This record gives sequence, structure tokens and C-alpha cells, in this order.
Amino acid sequence: MNSLSLFQNSFLRLLNEETLRMIILAEIRQMQEEGCAVAGFRSALDRQASGENLADLYQALLSAPRHKEFEYDEPETLPEIRAARPDGPRRTHLDIQPAELYDCIYGAWLGRVAGCVLGKPVEPFGYWGKIAEYLKLSNNYPLSRYIERLDPLPGEFPIDPNFKGLFSGEFTSAPEDDDTDYTILALHILETHGLGFTTQHVANEWLSHLAYHKTYTAERTTYRNLILGVPPADAARLLNPEREYIGARIRVDAYGLAVPGNPELAAELAYRDAALSHTKNGIYSAMFTAACLAWAFVTHDMHEIIQAGLSEIPANCRTAAAIRELLAVHQEVPEWQTAYQRLLEKNASYNPTHAINNTVLMALAMLYGAGDFEATICIAVMCGFDTDCNAANAGTLLGILIGAHALPVKWTGPLNDTLRSSVAQYSEMPISDLARQTAQIARQYLSHFPNQE
Repeated sequence: MNSLSLFQNSFLRLLNEETLRMIILAEIRQMQEEGCAVAGFRSALDRQASGENLADLYQALLSAPRHKEFEYDEPETLPEIRAARPDGPRRTHLDIQPAELYDCIYGAWLGRVAGCVLGKPVEPFGYWGKIAEYLKLSNNYPLSRYIERLDPLPGEFPIDPNFKGLFSGEFTSAPEDDDTDYTILALHILETHGLGFTTQHVANEWLSHLAYHKTYTAERTTYRNLILGVPPADAARLLNPEREYIGARIRVDAYGLAVPGNPELAAELAYRDAALSHTKNGIYSAMFTAACLAWAFVTHDMHEIIQAGLSEIPANCRTAAAIRELLAVHQEVPEWQTAYQRLLEKNASYNPTHAINNTVLMALAMLYGAGDFEATICIAVMCGFDTDCNAANAGTLLGILIGAHALPVKWTGPLNDTLRSSVAQYSEMPISDLARQTAQIARQYLSHFPNQE
């Protein structure tokens, strides 16, 4: 029996019956999405009466075979992923002056923070309809400015009236958020360990700099596993049915910024971080995003940027198939709302925080935003689901393309160049300082690899 099985056997017996049933239900759904034959496990779960039997059922579930007719190829190791990817640019020499590089990276940081702040108030709403309803009540539909708090707040909107600091007029700096916390932590990892950092380094920095209660979904599960002594190589697997959720994708923007012009290396850095807590499409979405960001330093052509991202993930994975479908819809449908409805139907089975559906919405905003910063982050938020995550990643990319000097003051001004975080030792930082630190890493990379082709 391997070490993961030993951990699993011991930990399963510690869980109460209700918790174990919830994990098994979520795991059945997750493995069904991965193409496994799990049809009989739901009825078997309903028949089980004791925790001991539930633990045995869970162990059996994890051994369920994959359907032969499952049409996707979704490898998990980096060499296997690279063997399954299509042709792509991989890397190119980038001739960029230090001032321009800093402007792009500062724009990326500002864009990420602005997108995150814009999407955060309506993240609990989920779907487009509820967000549109709220925006119409506040005379802000289509979305074109930071979101105001309705006062009095209608009871049908899931907003805690006691939670302040998220809405327009309530903040004078960017409030802390896990989406930006992980960007700061990734920068810290790069500064501390360099481009050769490992997944073990990522695990160590989580435990040193993140509070457990500030982590969510797969990250919280992984944090728990690390505390229990599970090795980082196994931490994504132990009782983690959310391993294909969006969490890894929100962590990787700094990696794309660190290696401009090198989507292959950006995707590799993203892989090393993402593999701590995620598998398969949870990792692919992170690799796709980091690769897109690295290639955004090379071209303004959004289709080319997306193709560069696709070239770093398996050609026949579910993420790649969903993004290719988006590209096809974009060729036929001029309005993002129509495209959204069509694609929503295709991805309706996924959880609202899944990596696949949210990555499609991020890419949709990139395409239909057509190079306009405001249009891009606003579409990302109006699409719903994980609004702050999608608008943050899209904002990073548009910030690279536009540069800090050209970003609209209506979006950057209220931030006052200040980002708060819950990352230990980084409670409040000038965004410009974060950009300078990131630009220094990028300059070092470019100076060491000036002629890569």
C-alpha cells in the first residue's frame, strides 16, 4: 500500500458520516466528469448505513475504471502533457526596453487588481441573470463602473450587509482577496527560489505565508493535507473532489509576467504551482492562462494569444475542446451575450467554480472585449460564475497589452496604487512596487536568455 493510501485509510475513519457522504457525492460527480464508470455508486451510497462501510465505498469509488468511449486524453505529468500538446510558438526573442517592460507589467498588476475589485461584490450571485438584475437596479447595466451598494439592500441578493469595503465609495485601496494574495505569493516564490522553484517550495511558502481560513475549495483541502503530513506530490489527491476547480488558475499570473515571450516556460512554472492542489483541467487552465500572458508581450492579436495558450495544454483535453468551441462561436456570433448563452448550455454540468467553464468565460471576455480594457473586465464580470477570478486574469492580460500609462483612471484611480493582502509580511503594498519587483525578475530572465528562438 502506498503512502497516499495509508493516509487515506487513516483519515477516512476520522470523518463523521455526514462529511464523508458529502465528499463521496462530490467525488462521484468529479469522477463522472473525468469519464469514469461511477453509475452505481450513488445508489450504493444511499444504501450504506455506517461510516466504516462508507469508507470502503469511497476506496472502491477511487478505483472505478474509465469508460472506453471517453473521448478525451488528459495526462497528468508535465512530460505527458507536453507530448499531447499541439504545435506552438514555445518561446521567442523579445526586444523590449526596460521602461516599456515595466509599463506592461505595472499595467498587468493594475489590471488584475481592478478586475478583481470589480468582480468581488457580485461573486456570490453566480449566474448572469442575478448580476444583471442587481446592476439594473443600481443604474449600472451594462456594467461600466465599480459596483455600488444598494441601500436599502433588497433581500433577494446574497450580500452580507455588515461586510464593508467591497463597493464603490467604500474602498480607498484594493481590499484583500485570495485572487491577489496568490499573485503576491507567487512573486515571493520567484524572488525567493527563482525560476527553478519546485512544488515543494510552493507548499512550504503556503504554510509560511497563508492562513488556513483564507484558503478555499481545493486549496483548503490541500492545506489540510499538508498539515497532516501528506507529501506535496500527493496533496492534490487526498479527499479532494474539487481538484479541477479554478483555484490553480488564479495563482499563475506572476509566472506569465516573469518570462515574457516564453509561453512554454510560463506554462511549466504554472504546472509546478498548480500540481500542488489540482489535477488535469485544474492544471491545464492554469498553464493555458500563464502561456497566454507570456505571449501577450509579443502580439496584440487575441486569437494568436489564445492559440499560444492552447499550444501548451493537451490538444484533446476538455479545456482545449471548450476553448476551441468558443473560438468557433466567436466567428459566427457578434454579440457576447448570445455567445455566452450558447456556451453556457454546453458547460452547464460544471460547478460554478470549475476551471473549464470559468476559463471559457475568461477567454470569451478577452475575445469580445476586442482589446478594450473596460469592455473586457466588464464582460468577464457580467458573465457571472467566478467573477473576480475571471475579471482579474483578463485584466492582467489587457494590462500587458495596453500598459499602465493608458489604463483608464476611472479604474486605476480608486485603487490609490495600494493593495492589501492577508499574505504574511505583505499586509499592504504599493502596486507599483509589486510591478517593479516583477519587472526585475523579467529583466533578469530576458538578460539570461536574450536570443531564444
